[in-house]
Amino acid sequence: MIERHIRKGKLKEQRNDFAYWQTQSYEKRLETIEDIRHEYIIWKYGTYPGFQRVYRIIKRKDLDDLDNLEAK
Repeated sequence: MIERHIRKGKLKEQRNDFAYWQTQSYEKRLETIEDIRHEYIIWKYGTYPGFQRVYRIIKRKDLDDLDNLEAK
């Protein structure tokens, strides 16, 4: 979860977001980007998408069986 930081001040004294994120570790920055990406996908599509297609598993004959058929 993203931690909220609130600081009240004058508009002219506004801090730079870039400077804040430079003080954070790269793991924290990547984690935050993933959180934002996840929230955007849910906002945009209403749910997190899964597989778009249904796949079917088909039982295939063993290669040994095919070799035996060719030998006959």
